[in-house]
Amino acid sequence: MVTNPTFNLQPTFRPPHKRIVLGTILVLALASLALLVAITASANPLNSAELRIQALVTELGQDRLTAQRHNAQRELESAGVEAVPALLVALRSDNAAMRRNAADMLGFIAAPLASGGLQYALANDVVPAVRRNAAWSLGEINSFASIADLQRAAVLDSNALVRQTAQDSLARMRTRLALAVDIDERNLNSYAVAPQTSAVIYAATGRNLIVTRDAGKTWNSLDNTLPGLTNSLLVSPTNPLTLYAGVDGMGMYKSVDGGREWTAINEGLNVPAGARYIVSAITIDPTEPQRVVISTGVMLGAGKVEFVPTQLMLSNDGGRTWNVMQESKSREAVTQLALKGNQVYALAGNQVLVYQLG
Repeated sequence: MVTNPTFNLQPTFRPPHKRIVLGTILVLALASLALLVAITASANPLNSAELRIQALVTELGQDRLTAQRHNAQRELESAGVEAVPALLVALRSDNAAMRRNAADMLGFIAAPLASGGLQYALANDVVPAVRRNAAWSLGEINSFASIADLQRAAVLDSNALVRQTAQDSLARMRTRLALAVDIDERNLNSYAVAPQTSAVIYAATGRNLIVTRDAGKTWNSLDNTLPGLTNSLLVSPTNPLTLYAGVDGMGMYKSVDGGREWTAINEGLNVPAGARYIVSAITIDPTEPQRVVISTGVMLGAGKVEFVPTQLMLSNDGGRTWNVMQESKSREAVTQLALKGNQVYALAGNQVLVYQLG
């Protein structure tokens, strides 16, 4: 017997396809977002002053100093800190002239709010004129937050004018630092900023170490804590309490407690007896913080004393032992060092010398 198959003739419910549901949800979400943006924009429209500032900033896109741009710059300077947000936006413009002029204007306004944008421009902008203006402007701002950025630019920037401008800004910051700690600038032997936080700054004067941990709002003096006069000072990139100091005639010293106690770390340096041994500059590899490079020299002469650079020394164990990396190429003192990749960059006068690491 053959049995006929039976069929369900009732209508069957088929759920919508998953993609259709997701698409519908996405459309609704985008519509809601657009509505929210529209409501927010209507609730917070630009006021007349903000619209005026935007119009003035637009004039900065002119490469030549026209009457319109000159007037715009004067008005922006008068607007002061209120113009900073729009100028920071202009600092990321595709128009190189606008970026250059915005960086310049931020220096005339000199608001600390602009530091971050100027630091980024100094490190990353492809146009040397923009980097140069950023370096100048950072030196005009009454803040120590950009010292490390300017120190890097003074050695590592590929443009000589940018490097010189960074050095000039550092000189102005040094003057302000001496005023902040209430000493004669001639007695400020060395200073260093913690790479992890620019709020921590150390200033050495004589055997005293003056410290701030709140970006200069308050200072604390550790009297007679240093082994002697310091020619160079640096803070570890991983610990703001670890310091390295080049001490006049005594070689290298290290502190791991924020400068209260110091230990000599001279194994391998061969500090000569009877001569003033000078460590003129120190740098630490930020990717390998146990790798430390120093530039050394001696003071020679009886009547006319002259500094003679000698060597670059390398330590791979945080200063416990030292080895000669290379003989000095310069007749001038190396005042700043920086590590980049497998190369050491040394600033001597207006010249940057490059040494191979290892």
